[in-house]
Amino acid sequence: MTFIRYIFVLCVLFATLCGCVRQSANNARVEVLLQGQLEQPESDANIHPAVYVNVRDNTNKLFGVRAQTEAWLQRQGFTVVPNPSEAGYILQVVVLSAGIAAPESVRQMVAAGYDTPSQLSGRGSTALVADVLLVQRHVPSAQQPRRSKLKSISKRNAVASSQMRIGLLALQEFKGDGVPPVFAETLGKELAAHIHGAAGQDVPTQPTSTP
Repeated sequence: MTFIRYIFVLCVLFATLCGCVRQSANNARVEVLLQGQLEQPESDANIHPAVYVNVRDNTNKLFGVRAQTEAWLQRQGFTVVPNPSEAGYILQVVVLSAGIAAPESVRQMVAAGYDTPSQLSGRGSTALVADVLLVQRHVPSAQQPRRSKLKSISKRNAVASSQMRIGLLALQEFKGDGVPPVFAETLGKELAAHIHGAAGQDVPTQPTSTP
């Protein structure tokens, strides 16, 4: 009986420890690093408030970025569309690196800017680095019947494009091959906020609610 009780206590302690590790990862303090910004068009363009989101993860270590980004964009008042030909805002996110790295190397990598090398090195933190491209464009079919949707994206409809590099940095190392879910949530929230800023006053801010 004593042995069974001992095993039970060990199981409870193990479950509690695992719960604490998960909580620590999900509630980790994540610092956001930026180089460049998503900008408003120079002209007084009336951009259709519909967004197409394309995410390419070269690391296979981050899950849910697209879903998180689309959810935060909808909270900001945007319409998320499945076809880029319907979008006034086309967002492309490329996750370049994710994992364990030295904090200073991550800061230098982000400071180097868009489309520069992005190889993580060292230890001491968990990080993510991504390049972001935003294209703002006129959508000729936006005010026309749905049967008039564009068949392709024409460069002549582009009003502006801007790029930035974004990094997420937590000053602790997490076990496992991936990065904690808080990274995807933080990245999605940041991207939506920057697109809202690039939209100026075109899109009203919606009240934020807990998903």
